[in-house]
Amino acid sequence: MDRAATLALARGARTLLVKSGDGILRLDAPLADADIVRHLVHEDGFLRVPVLALGDVLVRGYTEELYRAALGR
Repeated sequence: MDRAATLALARGARTLLVKSGDGILRLDAPLADADIVRHLVHEDGFLRVPVLALGDVLVRGYTEELYRAALGR
């Protein structure tokens, strides 16, 4: 997914959860394009992986804690 498609996907999200160091970074709507690019677009211009699209929540990275936060458990 290229930069434009990533921006289009993320603009519809109300929450972006990102694995950040030992914790979770949470960004809520409206998401700024600069934040979307910083956290979701790799230097090559394409979407970083893994990214989970869960309704209007986007999750970048994987830890049990991050997925529990995304799933509300």
